[in-house]
Amino acid sequence: MNVIPYALRVRLSEDVPSDGQFRVMKRIPEFDGAEVRNLVPMPDKTPETIRVAVFNMEHGYRIREIAPFLQECPALRDVDILFGNEMDDGTERSGNIDTAKKLATLLGCNYAYGLEFIELVNPNDQKGYEGNVVFSKWPIVRATAFYPPEGYNWYFDRQVRIGARVAVLAELDIAGTHVGAVCIHLENRTTPEFRAVQTKAILDYADAYFGEIPILVGGDFNSNAFEDSYESAAVYYEWQKANGGAKREVADFEPLLHTAERSGYDYRSLNGRHLTTRRKPMKDGGTLELHLDWIFGKRVTCVRHGWVSTLISDCGWASESSPLRHTDLVQLSDHNAVWAELQLPRA
Repeated sequence: MNVIPYALRVRLSEDVPSDGQFRVMKRIPEFDGAEVRNLVPMPDKTPETIRVAVFNMEHGYRIREIAPFLQECPALRDVDILFGNEMDDGTERSGNIDTAKKLATLLGCNYAYGLEFIELVNPNDQKGYEGNVVFSKWPIVRATAFYPPEGYNWYFDRQVRIGARVAVLAELDIAGTHVGAVCIHLENRTTPEFRAVQTKAILDYADAYFGEIPILVGGDFNSNAFEDSYESAAVYYEWQKANGGAKREVADFEPLLHTAERSGYDYRSLNGRHLTTRRKPMKDGGTLELHLDWIFGKRVTCVRHGWVSTLISDCGWASESSPLRHTDLVQLSDHNAVWAELQLPRA
């Protein structure tokens, strides 16, 4: 995506209080649709099943370790579709590189990138972009970006931003079968009820965009199972400690799961229950364990599913020469990865 000079980014942001995020975003071409790069040709082999994974890469600034993690991990190295959240493009914290393009090149895959936020706090950011990505071994036929109803205006946050949560939709050609792929990222700074509103809007748009083909949805749903506040998180944290690390039944607190089911999307057979997919640091140095990352499917059959820890100490499968064996990192991300192996309808 093109560079917007920092002074112009700041000038555009000054209209957000009066005009709102969506009106300002319409003045910025980078928010208009998804950037598509088909870097590799169609694979020769027709698969019996496909593997899909979700990984919030926490800005992607650990690409040196993330790439071998995805290449070497037995559960992830052969994924057909990877939904990536929080991927930077032109931020100082990740070396001012396009992390989606860099990772796609290293993995040998295609990608569609949708811009979520332009960050404004660091003038050393070449672009300050953060977004979501559909990575695919298979050709991307078309793609777009969809911005659901706004649950929080990030201009007024300490992380001053232009933008809003985004879903990236990509139609893939998997050996002649067209499949819709939707990388989703819902608002954390809102209520569970509003996340359900965002989910309904995205799934309705996906149904209209893709029609009757199989559809896969994956990403960080921010299904905290509590209202967004540190106080609410602290109450859950104390409950979790008192109950031996138990987790709430997410569906009892996050209506977005029932919303997906009513729209014809299966989440039950594609995901484990009570998983830890996010480690949220707490003030006392402990960790609140949350299940935020999910895979939904429509017109597909799940064969099996699982998750992979992103703690370096759990990467015992890494080769001796792998950067994962020679790093001071404790974790690759504050999220774990989840995956599902799926069977598509027969032609």
